Amino acid sequence: MKSRNIIILLSIVFCVFIGLYFFNSDKNETSQMDNNKESNSIEERISPLGMGDGFWDEAISPFREEEPKPYLEILEDLKTGKINFVWEVWAMRRKCNPDYTPDQCNQTILAYIDSEYASPDKEKLKELFVSYFKYEEEYRKWEQPTDLSFNDLYEKIKQKRREILKENADLIFGMEESQVSFLEGSQNIIKETSNLSGDERVKKYQDFKQKTYGPYYKAMVTREDNFQNYETEKLLREKELNNLSQLEEREKFVNKLETKYFGKEKADAMAADRKRERLAVESIQNYESKEKEFLRLNPSMNETEKMNKLKELRIKILGSEEEADAYIRRKNIEEAGKI
Repeated sequence: MKSRNIIILLSIVFCVFIGLYFFNSDKNETSQMDNNKESNSIEERISPLGMGDGFWDEAISPFREEEPKPYLEILEDLKTGKINFVWEVWAMRRKCNPDYTPDQCNQTILAYIDSEYASPDKEKLKELFVSYFKYEEEYRKWEQPTDLSFNDLYEKIKQKRREILKENADLIFGMEESQVSFLEGSQNIIKETSNLSGDERVKKYQDFKQKTYGPYYKAMVTREDNFQNYETEKLLREKELNNLSQLEEREKFVNKLETKYFGKEKADAMAADRKRERLAVESIQNYESKEKEFLRLNPSMNETEKMNKLKELRIKILGSEEEADAYIRRKNIEEAGKI
């Protein structure tokens, strides 16, 4: 659970900083690029692919639908997390010709808004995008402290966002910030509730998630990984599971959780896989016990006969010649690893 959350947190950190790469290209290369394009017309500059023909046909942004989504709908989608603004900017940028400068790509996005929206939506949308472009530029110039923990540095980043973006900071980064808060706080909830029952722990965890995500809750939970949620609830109910001594009771408990998160068909398949694995382990243990007993009782048997008898024993206990051969291969690999 902890390692998985670290991976998620690192993914968020990556998303926080990946945008900077767009603006951290070698200055000499960018300068040469600008010089090569000095003679370009204004139309070519804001529409690198030729006045935008076909440029947005494959864009994945929800801004591009059968009809352009009205500004108020976009605003609501940003407030509830249905749209992640930064993801959408980068979805648009991936359509830019790689030979063009960051500013040219930004201008193409603004040109698209100009062509698809009427006033006052056009001005409001452009203001949002322009404020984000300004933020990226200012962020690139910012010399970050190097002696801070991630949490302390992230607080500084949040302050910088609000200093530059003002009220747009929440629209653009609110969902990301709520996710970071949840990942940090959820670990505390798990520790603080360790003495409570499984039901109480799950309830407190879910209450904390809903409170922390706030208006983004619905959008966030629809994007969650079922396996991650399954692992989390299993952890929260760890005490209950450990108190079940009978294999049948433990299987029933786990199957109920798996059915909740993966559906009955997949849960039953997972249970069947575990049963096959248990039977395979039991067969191997049985064979190794019989092998040990056989060798003890037949110390003087010649090597060829001994190997043939053991092979017959493996096939009989493990079920087939293929399984018997696979067992020998695994043992040989294990032995080679010890050298």
